[in-house]
Parts: sequence; C-alpha cells; structure tokens
Amino acid sequence: MFGLATTAGTISHTGAAGLTLGGGFGRLARKYGLACDNLASVDLITADGRFLRASARENPDLFWGLRGGGGNFGIATSFEYRLHTLGPTVFGGSLVYPFTGARELLRSFADFDAHAPDELYVDVLLVTNPDHQRVAVFDVCYCGSLADAERAVAPLRSFGKPLHDGLGPAPYVELQRSGDAGLPHGRGTT
Repeated sequence: MFGLATTAGTISHTGAAGLTLGGGFGRLARKYGLACDNLASVDLITADGRFLRASARENPDLFWGLRGGGGNFGIATSFEYRLHTLGPTVFGGSLVYPFTGARELLRSFADFDAHAPDELYVDVLLVTNPDHQRVAVFDVCYCGSLADAERAVAPLRSFGKPLHDGLGPAPYVELQRSGDAGLPHGRGTT
C-alpha cells in the first residue's frame, strides 16, 4: 500500500516478536538484513516489572542482546522497525525441478548464488509435491528493479528444464503468502 517493507519471515502469519527476537530471516534479508537488524527499538517489561525502551541510544546493551538473542530479557510489548522502499510489485515465485539431478542442480545453484545480486533471495526446498513426486523448488524473490529481474533470475532457469516456472511480477504481499498453505496455523516445525 505504501511501498515500504522490512524483513519478515517467509510465512505471512509468523509472529513478528518471535521472528525478530530469534534473528528473523526472510525474503528481503539478503538485501536489507535480518528482522533483528531492522529493529529500531523495542519496548519491554523486565522480569522485575520495569517498563523499558531499548534502542541504540536507550539501554544499548539490552538492545544488543534482544536483537537475535531470544525473548529471555523480558516481555516485548512493542517493536519499531526501519522500513525500506519496496514494490508493491516485486519479481518472484517458484521454479520447480525434478528431484532426479538434484545434486547437480544444487551444485549449479551454489556456484551461482555465491555471486548473485543482493536483491535476489532464493530459498531451496527439497520436498514432495501434492502428487507425491519428489522435487527441488527454488522460492524466488527479486526486490530490485523489475527491469533487471529477468536477467537476475536467468541463470536459475538455465539449470535444466523446470517442471513448473512460476516466476514473474507479483505483489510482495502475495509472495509473502505463497508458503502459507504448506504451514497452516498450529502446525509447528522441528
């Protein structure tokens, strides 16, 4: 709506507190850092009942500990984040490859990813699809210029013939929701 975003998880209903206090990797992390890197301040109630604000200026040692150190410093009641200009349309989606050849696919990806632009996020998943077929999935989000997107993702498409190529312009919010069906509310992961 406002063309601003900060690093969030890869599932839209992930809680901001747990994500941020635990580090917070997401589709924008390669370009803008983890959720905890984008935290500007946090209000919390300590174990002894004090209300504190932690930021780079107020209680900086506590702020350092909170950013990725977990929730053991008190109860966080409010977060303030740095926002970055984004979209609202970005380039992304999924590329699905057959599982056969996954070893070579992952080697090619590792060589590519070492030099990929910071704007390009790729999450690699080895999963069984709804048809019970094992597949390799590249979950992609390019947060740079739409004019540069096709060139940035072209190497991903050159690794073989995908079973599905769902890459294209999409609202960032839609990409954030794209993994929700696989991890519905109440289903924990280990």
